[in-house]
Amino acid sequence: MFAKGYTNIRAMIETQYGILSQMITDIAYRYQAQLKGTEEEADRFARDNSDGDYNVYRSILNSFNDVEERQSCLMTEGRKILFCAIFSYYETMLNEFVLYYKIANEAKQPSKILDSILKAYRIKYGDEITCIEGNIAYANSFYRLLRNLYMHGTLSAEKDRCTLFNYAEATDGLKTFGIDTIVITDNAFLFKALDCFRTILICIDDAFMKQLSEEQKQLMKAKDIIREAINNYPPETPGLEDEYPPFCSIKVHRLLCEAESLLLCIAKRGNAESQMLLADLYISAFETPQKEKALFWLKKAVAQNYVPAKQMLREFEKE
Repeated sequence: MFAKGYTNIRAMIETQYGILSQMITDIAYRYQAQLKGTEEEADRFARDNSDGDYNVYRSILNSFNDVEERQSCLMTEGRKILFCAIFSYYETMLNEFVLYYKIANEAKQPSKILDSILKAYRIKYGDEITCIEGNIAYANSFYRLLRNLYMHGTLSAEKDRCTLFNYAEATDGLKTFGIDTIVITDNAFLFKALDCFRTILICIDDAFMKQLSEEQKQLMKAKDIIREAINNYPPETPGLEDEYPPFCSIKVHRLLCEAESLLLCIAKRGNAESQMLLADLYISAFETPQKEKALFWLKKAVAQNYVPAKQMLREFEKE
């Protein structure tokens, strides 16, 4: 069960992480179970057919079967497949971020997709996501190159091969053979890679969610100020408690300007609801309607497929 407040994308991160973690754990269990089963079968076969020379027969049978070697090869290949699945988890979730947070992106490579996400955050919020810096080199270079080696069997660029093998020779859980083979010898390496990718994904989601939470606080504050402005319109226009007044007192005007300032800050970051509320302020609240500004922000909200803004635009165009 996920913690209350998880976004859909965070739930996806944690669900896939749990599945892959279990698969890593299972690979060792299945290897041992299969090996034990094969050895027991060989033992029964030797007892039934050895005719008193059990130890010799059992030894010869094992040398023919190469049971442990074959099982080890299967486990090695299984780890390679799992590593590629772990990298695909990372790549898939980066693309989910692009969709979920409406980030402009035309890149295909994970490293470029990540660059697009970080750039969008920097432009939108004027800040950097710094908590992932220590993991980016592994994700974008080492793990990417290892995935490419496993997927394609070779690396086209010599510098990439040198980079990968230098990393591999200094990394626990890997063993290099010749100039083209790297074997994952320990499940701990798979867990380390999986945790690296999860750390990056969670840092990104936490950074965006923190900003969105602040936006919601600002949005609620702006709404409260607008309600206060409506409740403080001049008494010469009674009966309009739920509407903007046809003229403003100085106090009301100041309140509306404060709300405008808050909404502008959020609207510039792409918040559709604040864009529509800002348009409503420009059309209805101030003594002098500012229809061009209103239409500008209303169309911004409509472009994000915000349904209330679409309805408001239709009504605006009828007038």
